[in-house]
Amino acid sequence: MARPVKTVDSPDYRAKIDQVAESLFAERGFDGTPIREIAEQTGVTKALIYHYYQSKEALYLSLLEKEAATVVTRIEAVAAGEGDPEQKIRAIVQVFLDRYRIDPQSFRLVQRAIDDHSPAAHTLAERWFSRAHLAMEAITAEGIDSGLFKPLPSGATPFVIVGIIIHALRANQLMDRITPGFSGPEVLTQLADLVLALLRTDRSPVSKGKKKHEE
Repeated sequence: MARPVKTVDSPDYRAKIDQVAESLFAERGFDGTPIREIAEQTGVTKALIYHYYQSKEALYLSLLEKEAATVVTRIEAVAAGEGDPEQKIRAIVQVFLDRYRIDPQSFRLVQRAIDDHSPAAHTLAERWFSRAHLAMEAITAEGIDSGLFKPLPSGATPFVIVGIIIHALRANQLMDRITPGFSGPEVLTQLADLVLALLRTDRSPVSKGKKKHEE
């Protein structure tokens, strides 16, 4: 088949290529997704894909970075915005929940890259995850300094927070099989409260109120 000639009148297939590629990469991973199949399912030639992306690696990384950038920039905005550390942690949990509900496929794409130990995941860690970590570290350090949070290692705490969130999202559809009568949506609804319960000191206003209620 002859290579397509790109003209000003040619339709822009990039969005469709991205959509098909993301679905296949999320399901099969990088190694299990040939460019040929992306082209076939998109209804274009491989040459047209290479018009937009220099390589399969470039296409894969572009999709991953698009999702990582969306999440990380929102986390940074929360960290730089108004509110106390508890409010910011609650808002960050909501960032993850909102992205999962709006675009679960992009969530699976990133998780698959991490699970596969993809070189692209290393790039995400260096360019994006490190930025989210710094933003969350600043929030937890502020919470510790103000006495709202326990004196946990502020550098390690973001890993734990994100780990809890990600595991809850990944196991969401299995929750009722793990604990019958307790659904995934219920867990996600309570997720911010659960994370904060692990962080708070007994001196925090919410903890005091809870203790008084229990008495």
